[in-house]
Amino acid sequence: MQVIQVAFNGYNHSTNRLTLAVAWVPKYSGVSPRDKCKLICRANGTGYFYVLAPKVVDGTLCSPDSTSVCVQGKCIKAGCDGNLGSKKRFDKCGVCGGDNKSCKKVTGLFTKPMHGYNFVVAIPAGASSIDIRQRGYKGLIGDDNYLALKNSQGKYLLNGHFVVSAVERDLVVKGSLLRYSGTGTAVESLQASRPILEPLTVEVLSVGKMTPPRVRYSFYLPKEPREDKSSHPKDPRPPSVLHNSVLSLSNQVEQPDDRPPARWVAGSWGPCSVSCGSGLQKRAVDCRGSPGQRAVPACNAAHRPVDTQTCGGPCPTWEVSAWSPCSKSCGRGFKRRPLKCMGHGGRLLARDQCNLRRKPQELDFCVLRPC
Repeated sequence: MQVIQVAFNGYNHSTNRLTLAVAWVPKYSGVSPRDKCKLICRANGTGYFYVLAPKVVDGTLCSPDSTSVCVQGKCIKAGCDGNLGSKKRFDKCGVCGGDNKSCKKVTGLFTKPMHGYNFVVAIPAGASSIDIRQRGYKGLIGDDNYLALKNSQGKYLLNGHFVVSAVERDLVVKGSLLRYSGTGTAVESLQASRPILEPLTVEVLSVGKMTPPRVRYSFYLPKEPREDKSSHPKDPRPPSVLHNSVLSLSNQVEQPDDRPPARWVAGSWGPCSVSCGSGLQKRAVDCRGSPGQRAVPACNAAHRPVDTQTCGGPCPTWEVSAWSPCSKSCGRGFKRRPLKCMGHGGRLLARDQCNLRRKPQELDFCVLRPC
């Protein structure tokens, strides 16, 4: 579906509602089972969606987190091996036909916030069967605690910059699809079954009366392979040689040596971890002795140069103007507001220079009065 909907970009079903520059994105959440094989897309930046085609191309997955496929507009059961009618399923580790033994479960609970965004857990790449739930304080809906999600570059994929999504959403990340329940439920949830191929950071935004959140999280990580000690090569040097190296070190301490002492050598700084914003860059720092020195060099740890530093400049930001009048004088219409991508120093940039995932809503429904 992600490929097909591109062909409809710029195509407009109702000029009273959408501009010619409309971009369509797939809609997965809130679609009934009988409609899973229709090409249902949403106008990006709005809540408006439309059936662009009565059926998708044969072989398209019924949803990104499903193994079933669409055939002649109907969702047909298929296994994770790609065979129709197969009963093979992905286990919790994301292994087709697996027995859940190749991974381990990670769980936790977060209940003590400060005002603003609070770190909950970092989910590494390779994690599968992700389940994060924020239970409303005393079962309340809208207890002023909201789940938020960031990618490895520190950019918000969900509920960033104190703007939260009340409705359910689909978050497409590398390798998987995360389904978000929206904030209109007593238990706010964020879930993915397939393994993610990029690390993610879960936060909780706590505002208002600061009622305590209750965020439970669980996910599965691949088990590390056991080290086989027999496979490690043994030190080829005989014990006498190892003993002599210790003696030679003692001799160097006792006898005067004109060679300069060991020193710290720092390499050049590597690339910044982010293209903009707050990132890190690293460099190699080694302790080196003089040429021909056999003993292990010993540098003063107190004088070791730093090997990590912060880096990155300000990111381009979206500038929002006022909403336009409603497109209809009565009944349900649309309103829009101009958006500009602004760089450092107030420079106007192309829209694709700003983070499209953070783009504020520029088209919305409006009702001035009933007709």
